[in-house]
Amino acid sequence: MTIFKGFFAACLLVLISGNLYSQQSSFSTLRIDTTLTTKTDSVSFYLKNTTSKTLNITATRTFSPVFFKRVNAFSIPANDSSKVWLLFHPNQNVTFDNFLAFENDGYKNAIIYLIHSSGKYPDALYSFTQNLWDENLKTALRNYTTTGYITLGYNVARDKMYETIDDYDNNDTLECVYTGRRAYIPNRAGAGLVGFNCEHTWPQSFFGSQDPMVSDIFHLYPTDDIPNNQRSNYPFGIVVSGITYNVGGSKLGRDNENAIVFEPRDVHKGNVARSLLYFAVKYGNPGGYMSAKQESVLKLWNVTSPVDSKEMIRNDRVQTFLHVRNPFIDHPEFADRIYSTFSTITTAPRPHSGVTPLNVKYDTLRINDTASYYVAITNSGFGDLNILSTTSGSPNFIVESAPTIVPENQIRYAKIKFHPTAGNQTYTSAITIIAGDGTSIVNLTGYSNNILWIVSLNEIPDG
Repeated sequence: MTIFKGFFAACLLVLISGNLYSQQSSFSTLRIDTTLTTKTDSVSFYLKNTTSKTLNITATRTFSPVFFKRVNAFSIPANDSSKVWLLFHPNQNVTFDNFLAFENDGYKNAIIYLIHSSGKYPDALYSFTQNLWDENLKTALRNYTTTGYITLGYNVARDKMYETIDDYDNNDTLECVYTGRRAYIPNRAGAGLVGFNCEHTWPQSFFGSQDPMVSDIFHLYPTDDIPNNQRSNYPFGIVVSGITYNVGGSKLGRDNENAIVFEPRDVHKGNVARSLLYFAVKYGNPGGYMSAKQESVLKLWNVTSPVDSKEMIRNDRVQTFLHVRNPFIDHPEFADRIYSTFSTITTAPRPHSGVTPLNVKYDTLRINDTASYYVAITNSGFGDLNILSTTSGSPNFIVESAPTIVPENQIRYAKIKFHPTAGNQTYTSAITIIAGDGTSIVNLTGYSNNILWIVSLNEIPDG
């Protein structure tokens, strides 16, 4: 099934019918037009209940923040329909496939549909990155950052940095990126007079101080001599102990693995991250400086320390001299689409699990009767999703069957049986689903009464 959207929101009729007690064996696709990443688009459709009882939608869930709903819970009377709105706000210029689940109190499983749409950047500059991931995206960004790039040479690069690029107030006062100390620096010679020098975020000892790396201003910053010397050529990381230097929020110490790392002050963390991500994509991994551990920290800082106006201005100014931009400043989200900036991984699986419903309530049962519910496990990522285990926390809730693999853009079901062994009780527990990308908890509730069996009497009473 397809949604077509024009000037007015079109409406699709999706039927809810069939056996209320069996799992959904197939699903339809809801499509939304390609949408700019600066916009929110929407579509509407009707859910029609063709059964003879009211169907209560207890929750409406998607498994990606780019898709969201206007209403979470609603009811559909018997043989009637209800209008549903789905909204889409993409954050990347890629195709998005996800699932829309209607949890309910009628079926023994959620009602699920696949959602398909694409995002597009409003700026034409990065149109060449449309729907690219990993090595393909790295190659495209490397070509962009090297084609037409101007190698200034180290002295000229420092002149531009001190005299123009980092002179934000246009009064020849520069700020140390690590401590915040400010000093009057009209030119390169003036930097040495006040204890300032040029920091190479990727230590130049790892690439032999060679051009074009040594003069690439995207990783050069003015800094105080002391923190520059303290940082030395240590990797960046999160300091948790053994602090030997701590000025202005920047620290030298040991991380949680007891390795010596340098942690910049919060305001500069994102700048460091985007400088090194740019450098690794463009130049590879000179000297083996980048590691998976450091890259993980940088990707965290890329999110927690977002691009500010000063960083955007700096990107503009550097472009005037180098004739290219840092793509990770313009689009920090590129980092999410590159599994490894410093090593070659041709096919990087990115399964993304979703579990629905997260709360299951069984009908009241007689002692020793059973009822089953189908918990859906979806995979809206790339590659197979491995299900490592599906376990119950109570013998009254039994995992009858569970998948071990969920293919890309598919649904598989875990069948969970409720078996009360005592009457007039409320049973609560949970199942734990451990997948390759994380853990999900499904809460279970069941009820029992005191009836052991039902006896039908056919005698006609006296009287």
